[in-house]
Amino acid sequence: MTTHPAGPVPADRSDLAEAGRMLLRTVLPVGVLLGLALAVYGGTGHDLTIVLQDRFPEDSEYSGLFTIVFCSALMVCAGIALGSLVVSRAWARSTGDTAAASPALRAGLAVAVLCIFLGFDDVMMVHDAVLPGAGIPENAALAAYALLGLVLVAWAFRPLLAERLGLTFLVGLVLLGGSLGGDVLESFFEEDRPGIATALGHAEDAVKFLAYAALCHLCVLLARRVMARTLSAATERAAREAVERSGGAAPAAATSGSGRVPLRVTPGRHAAPTGATPTVGADADLTRPIPTPGPRR
Repeated sequence: MTTHPAGPVPADRSDLAEAGRMLLRTVLPVGVLLGLALAVYGGTGHDLTIVLQDRFPEDSEYSGLFTIVFCSALMVCAGIALGSLVVSRAWARSTGDTAAASPALRAGLAVAVLCIFLGFDDVMMVHDAVLPGAGIPENAALAAYALLGLVLVAWAFRPLLAERLGLTFLVGLVLLGGSLGGDVLESFFEEDRPGIATALGHAEDAVKFLAYAALCHLCVLLARRVMARTLSAATERAAREAVERSGGAAPAAATSGSGRVPLRVTPGRHAAPTGATPTVGADADLTRPIPTPGPRR
């Protein structure tokens, strides 16, 4: 771990290592579980399009199942990121301490907004049905979405680079781009080669869900960094205030000339004689109970 202006940042993981960690710990397991779920569902004779497509309740009760699951995950992870930002900013405002400020704050906000944007659009079918139903062509809606997405990416990219998460973010964007490319190819083959179009549609949906998993990983990782730095700054501040209240460093224990620590004994049956100063060695175990005297004979 190296010293970061805003708190601890792992120094032993490069940008490439962070991207590999995300692929191995999040994208790959999610891909395996998604493949197994689709294999089980398809193996029972069901149409995979039902669970991979957008939500159409009239088709089946399972329609849009994975869309709902992954969009909900996007919303939850975005909420985790935003929650950490709210806690960090509230603590900084109440104390006037900016020690916890870091690039992760802006990066977390940008990635969380992007996740909410993608999840809401996908689950509510905004560019697929809502906007075309309002008279706005789907291509125009996609162009506007692309422009807004580029603005969000540009907003998040510099702080993500500072956090050594630029490549991790790019992996998620590449997966999203692959999903969009598959969508275009599906539309191209839809009339002439319906079988190819169906396969491309399934692949496009699966890649999109993996992209959502990558963005979820990024949201949670940024939230962890923000909270770790906020707690670190709060702990350091509490320690400084405790030292200031005590008037500096705690004084050393007084010792006698022989190096023995004076031991105070309350007057009583086993008290030392009047005027004597009972002492005990500095290495003595003061936690050991005093033995009870036996019965007199």
